[in-house]
Amino acid sequence: MKSEHIAKTHLAYLRVIGPYGENYEPAVDRLYRWAGENDLQGGQCLFIYHDDPEKTESSQCRTDICLTVPSGTVVSGDIAIQVLPAGKYCTRREIVRHQSEYPDHWQSLKNEVKNAGFESEERPCFELYHSYDIETHVADVGFYLAVKG
Repeated sequence: MKSEHIAKTHLAYLRVIGPYGENYEPAVDRLYRWAGENDLQGGQCLFIYHDDPEKTESSQCRTDICLTVPSGTVVSGDIAIQVLPAGKYCTRREIVRHQSEYPDHWQSLKNEVKNAGFESEERPCFELYHSYDIETHVADVGFYLAVKG
């Protein structure tokens, strides 16, 4: 685990409501299609998680499927813009070979953050996708948990 400061980041996104990890592919496809149509396909992919699945019914959990975009990007239709606020995050990077591994990686990061004495902050946590293989579903993912500091 390491800690790093993330600068304010502009994001184009689509929101998915429902159990974490489900029904993301249509949103990812739609967002990447839009990015290609608007010459914005070079952005980084983030999945932002807004709800604690231990406190929120899974059918109500909100995930934003995002691509980084330049400030001032204009969107239309079902694509929206949001700003990921600047701040400090604890992070760890993992190779994820199966969807079932994501909760364990999040729990490990939460445990490390707690054991290191960091205090969580009320900013969204997110996954940053460095790469994703469509055929094998293997992903190189950074897990980011907001902390004070």
